[in-house]
Amino acid sequence: MITDQNSLRRELRVKFPRNHGQLLPALHFLQHEFGYLPDWAMEVVGWHLGIPASEVYGAATSYTELRIQQPRATVVRVCTALSCLTQGAAGILSNLEAELDPSSANSRFTLEETPCGFLCGMAPAIEIDGRWHGRLDPQSAVQLVRNVANG
Repeated sequence: MITDQNSLRRELRVKFPRNHGQLLPALHFLQHEFGYLPDWAMEVVGWHLGIPASEVYGAATSYTELRIQQPRATVVRVCTALSCLTQGAAGILSNLEAELDPSSANSRFTLEETPCGFLCGMAPAIEIDGRWHGRLDPQSAVQLVRNVANG
């Protein structure tokens, strides 16, 4: 288990050769370990690979599947690809924003858009804590999120 910079350095030495091509695999490793990319961990990756912190941060913010902020208890992602948008994803996103208030400091939800969930036949689709659900409407999406979050 990675608990500090030294334990992360040890893991990186074992898993990733010290070359530039290992940046994305190392960032995915961090995402898997922590659920997001802590600033201190990105700095350690940059040090290990010999890459400036600005380049590491630039790569981390260029990919929608990587998070640079710690997510809240329940992560909800709405697919906004063309097939989902034409089937009502904009309404789902709007309802989820209004009903769940993810911008509130007290909210238990992190709400994100994803450019494609690859579930076009199930459009519109949302992901709740890693599990996809499809053929929703705005009201059923809100109810589903609440049901999943409440166990």
